[in-house]
Amino acid sequence: MVVAHLPRNAAGNTWAFLNWVLGLQQAGCDVWMVEHLNRSDLQYPEGAEAPAESLHERTWRRAVEQHGLQERATLFLDDDAPNAEAFTRWAADADAFINISGQFKLDHRVAHLPRRAYVDLDPAFTQLWAETLGVDMNYAPHTHFFTVGAGIGTTARIPVTPQRWIPTLPAVSLPHWTQVADAPLPVDPRGCWTTVTHWHGYKSIPWDGRLHGDKRESLVTVRELPQRGPRLLAATDMEPSWTDYAEFSACGWRFVPAADITAEDEVYRAFLAAGLGEFSVAKQGYVVSRSGWFSDRSACYLALGRPVVLQDTGWTDVLPSDAGLLAWNTLDEAAEVLRAVEADLPRHRAAARRIAEEYLDARKVMAKVLDHLGLAVES
Repeated sequence: MVVAHLPRNAAGNTWAFLNWVLGLQQAGCDVWMVEHLNRSDLQYPEGAEAPAESLHERTWRRAVEQHGLQERATLFLDDDAPNAEAFTRWAADADAFINISGQFKLDHRVAHLPRRAYVDLDPAFTQLWAETLGVDMNYAPHTHFFTVGAGIGTTARIPVTPQRWIPTLPAVSLPHWTQVADAPLPVDPRGCWTTVTHWHGYKSIPWDGRLHGDKRESLVTVRELPQRGPRLLAATDMEPSWTDYAEFSACGWRFVPAADITAEDEVYRAFLAAGLGEFSVAKQGYVVSRSGWFSDRSACYLALGRPVVLQDTGWTDVLPSDAGLLAWNTLDEAAEVLRAVEADLPRHRAAARRIAEEYLDARKVMAKVLDHLGLAVES
């Protein structure tokens, strides 16, 4: 898991992982959530003195307590944890270990397990980092390889890798994304298409004559979109001093600091639910590679009954692009689709929830993952 790893303003990132834990439980599994951090990397509240609780441990504790995982969760610092022996006893006869993004690296703790699955959340980038930059992606300890890129290993234009990648859709725990608490928001999203995004994240990677860039490279293609009518509000880490901030604002974009939205789980969910739905680009690398990536955040919007208008990465090969969830490839298409959804919003909201229930329900997604691992689940 990557829950404690990002101790500040990471509600969206945390849910990308928690949906897997909760989905496995809903699929009938006895789940133990585990994460590993180096003590030397820990951050502490300003002015705190040892042995104060680190920000990472606080984030972990809150997530564990919120979801009733106190007896089924271990945070290793270096190679130690207060309940390390309990985890070892539980893992002695476990059936599988699922390593999201390969982040858990205490291999000796799980090496005895017959099934050790790697889950790729960054299709195209994961493979490019490994094959063109020589980055150790921690593939070696694993026996099975899953990816949220529907085209990886088949139609995607990426370097060939020795792993046999098994596509999976992102998961959303429907019970946790149905009702939303009334949380105060720092901005009013009503009447706006919203999203939550980093402006910059990954460095661009050239390969096979194409540049595999980040969100910013995709965002500039729709900079003028508000001039076509839709109201767009992005929660982002972009600073007001940046040139992009001024240029996008001049075109009609509105921004709110992402930290104001992602610091608290209730605020994050309320923000997603309060707008018309999500309008989002995908990282340029996802698009040019046709990786088939689909957003775990978009899955949450859909579960809330909020339509999603998402740049096509090839995800249309495995998900419908019609009512509730629609793809776009150009500025003109984006404007046209947004107008159409706004003109029939109740129908699209109902369809959004149906798509989440049919395709992205964490219980169903995890059942398919377990079937690939050769594990039976309760009906």
